[in-house]
Amino acid sequence: MSQHIILESIANFRQLGGLIAANGRKIRANCLFRCSALDRLNEPDTQQLAQLAGVTILDYRDIHEAQAKPDRIVAGGDYLNVPANPPDLAVDAKVVEFLPQAIEALDVDRFMTQLYQQLPFNNPAWHQLIATLSHPETNTVIQHCAVGKDRTGIGCAITLLVLGCEESVIIDDYLATNGRLESIGQQALAQWPVAVSEKAQANFRQLLSVDKAWLVAAFTEIKQRYVSIDQWLEQEYGVTAQQRQTIQDKWLEA
Repeated sequence: MSQHIILESIANFRQLGGLIAANGRKIRANCLFRCSALDRLNEPDTQQLAQLAGVTILDYRDIHEAQAKPDRIVAGGDYLNVPANPPDLAVDAKVVEFLPQAIEALDVDRFMTQLYQQLPFNNPAWHQLIATLSHPETNTVIQHCAVGKDRTGIGCAITLLVLGCEESVIIDDYLATNGRLESIGQQALAQWPVAVSEKAQANFRQLLSVDKAWLVAAFTEIKQRYVSIDQWLEQEYGVTAQQRQTIQDKWLEA
């Protein structure tokens, strides 16, 4: 399919195709996507995705999130629910589930920094991501969580690191989420009590954004724990140099 996929029913849907990766090669178009949950996928958009070959959907939501708002499954596609939340209950990526009182008292920057410092490590979701990117019959990967910014943001950052993208490219893709989540924010705020404070609303809007400092905190934590990004990928997720080359050859233009 030469035409770019654009979904009208899914917030924050975009592809990684066209980004510059290893040795100046571009990521192939219409193969690697990121988005919010697919529970609102309408019929025309479902038909678009059904035209793609070898689709695997990686849903990083917790089990109860996925059960409460199940994805609409694409015909012929594989669906995998692989929760990516860190085990530490003190930080949690399910920001749309937070109560207004908790949000009002939240130090958003501190909370999100701690979340991003934990997400890259000892995470079964990223083992599955690497296995999916390596699978010979997988030709399309759709990564998502609830709103497609934090768990999906780290999943896509790992994808782009494996493909050899510079950190600046990864950060730019991450920041493209800003401005794409208004509909989700409005739906959530509509359920709140009328008397909720301005501070709670402002904190919630910040929670539904992304900040360069948060992703940089993840990169910094990796580099503090490991000699290099390559060593982290290999020791945490088994990505050898040979496997990395195989993944790059699969998803990058010749």
